[in-house]
Amino acid sequence: MDLHTNPAELARLLSGWTDGGHGTLPQRLAYGLRCAINSGLIPDGVKLPPERDLARGLAVSRSTVTTALDLLREDGLVTSRQGSGTVVRGPSQRHLGSARIAGTIGGASGIDLAMASPPDPSHLPPVTVDVGELICSRIGTGLVPLGLPVLREALAERHMQTGLITDPSQIHVTAGAHQAIALTFAAAAGPGDLAAVEEPNYSGIFDILDGVGARPLTLDSDEDGVRPASLDRALRAGAVAVYLQTGPQNPTGHLPSPERMQSLAAVADNHRAFVIEDVTLADLAYGGRVRPELAELCRRATVVTTGSFSKVGWAGLRIGWLRAPAPIVDRTLHLKLARDLGASAPSQLMAAALVPSLDDIAAHRQATLQEATSAALAQLATELPSWEITPPRGGSVLWAKLPVTDSNPFVALAGRHGVHVAPGSAAMAGNGQSPYIRICVDRPRPMVEAGLQRLLQAWNEVEAPRSRSILT
Repeated sequence: MDLHTNPAELARLLSGWTDGGHGTLPQRLAYGLRCAINSGLIPDGVKLPPERDLARGLAVSRSTVTTALDLLREDGLVTSRQGSGTVVRGPSQRHLGSARIAGTIGGASGIDLAMASPPDPSHLPPVTVDVGELICSRIGTGLVPLGLPVLREALAERHMQTGLITDPSQIHVTAGAHQAIALTFAAAAGPGDLAAVEEPNYSGIFDILDGVGARPLTLDSDEDGVRPASLDRALRAGAVAVYLQTGPQNPTGHLPSPERMQSLAAVADNHRAFVIEDVTLADLAYGGRVRPELAELCRRATVVTTGSFSKVGWAGLRIGWLRAPAPIVDRTLHLKLARDLGASAPSQLMAAALVPSLDDIAAHRQATLQEATSAALAQLATELPSWEITPPRGGSVLWAKLPVTDSNPFVALAGRHGVHVAPGSAAMAGNGQSPYIRICVDRPRPMVEAGLQRLLQAWNEVEAPRSRSILT
């Protein structure tokens, strides 16, 4: 991890630091750094960014950074030499990875517009699970690493209804789509392998690639999805696996057209590619789910479909799945057993009970989210006209381009105004600067309105120095 040349990475690791610890701003910054060092997130021997760069990345004064580092020097957690910079001298631990997704689920106080998931399960129909159901569900000890038969059968039937012939043996139930994608990548790629991914992308995909040691090879895209020529170049360059979102893309909200899906399938077939097709958001496309999907179109490529109950249902269920040829399911089973012994049995029974209602739940969610995004777009167009936002074609997030080079300092400033959004850099393969932020509007309307007002207040602080500069 090169924090010296990339202060944005350090700012991400410290997400929510203003809400932790106690005391003055320097004391809270010192507390956040101390926790990151002691936990191994900032490993021993790492050289920190220059104080000026760190202050800019965290949107604080240089004196705040200087005072915080003085406190850490007193604790012996960092050392500094003139001309050599500041170096961490914390406990030597194994590096835990970039953990970009941690920035959106850090639990900071304030209005959370960073986490793109339903805020609660109140939109779901009544579902109950009792001990009698558990006893009658053929699960014995409750440890079923591939998933409960009743849920695997329900998911296989759901795939069959959409025209994709599926046997329950092809279904592996996981703890969410993130785990399904991680297991599939671990089955297909290893250290040093190239993995083709769109940019920008779901921030968790880069955590997953870091975890298996694979290198991202970025794909070009437009409003219709990944460009086929870009996919062809990546596969010719040796990409061993491809990750494609074929529902509304996270974070841009773009949706692949049926014609683009046909073209991508042709390229994948030509290379006999290994494709991970993420359909987690597919049911939340405003115009309806795009058909057919890659798993239906491809004839020679290997396509593993991953999905989840998190976006249509509720993330707290922690239930996802992958659909794959039986040999791949066998491989992901053994990989999962090295991590855990299976998803929660009660959660799986609840998910199985929801499957017959998923289409109705999705239709309700589509309408609710479309209304929420339209209202938020109207408010932002009025109050922040300098921000560029293309209306999404599904999902719950707005991908806003700010008139800045790097949005990370603004995200930190917004956090101090009590509203949390995700920086665009977290969605980029190289952790580089990005002018974008991601705003989730899947919240009660008054909360979203208040959150956007706080973004406006933070932006006014950014604009004020510019105005003074123009006047002088």
